[in-house]
Amino acid sequence: MRWLMYCWMLIVLLVGCTQADQASLTTKQFAIYIFDRAAINQFEGQNHNPTAALQTIDLAQASVVLTETDLLAYDWPQQQLRIRNPQGVLAKERPAEMDIEGFFVIVFNQQRIVLGRVHSNSTAMAADYPLLLDTIESYSTGEAISVYQLRANSATIRSDAPHAFPNADPAIAEAVKNHLRELGKLVE
Repeated sequence: MRWLMYCWMLIVLLVGCTQADQASLTTKQFAIYIFDRAAINQFEGQNHNPTAALQTIDLAQASVVLTETDLLAYDWPQQQLRIRNPQGVLAKERPAEMDIEGFFVIVFNQQRIVLGRVHSNSTAMAADYPLLLDTIESYSTGEAISVYQLRANSATIRSDAPHAFPNADPAIAEAVKNHLRELGKLVE
């Protein structure tokens, strides 16, 4: 009898762990890792190689990780992201790498798909990297919300035309779009 009770407890424990693992995997399918300059310096200057940086940067060095939970809406035609600020902090209290001195890596389904610079939209700059532009901050629901624009490069910043997802593979862009649609966070 006691053996049967231990079996039931083991089954309940395994089911609970499996559900917890699936939930954590789902919330990490789309994430933006933000790094300070020190983490990316090894890829700058003479060693400038965005492809190597994308594939080899240690994601554990990110100072901020924005997950699907932080993403409130993704306007696909404009490549504009509304993101709940981590810990609800105001823009002036965020780490500098979230608006002007950082780099980012977008990860989807455990695959690194975009690397670029985080920058303020008010700063004109040329970049070899895609840009994640910190544009505005709002408080529509009483919490600090940042709005970012994802651009392939600085030449496309002020264009009124729709913007493309800055990954050359259309299958990846479509997969990200479909995933965001399933989450109810895609604006088409």
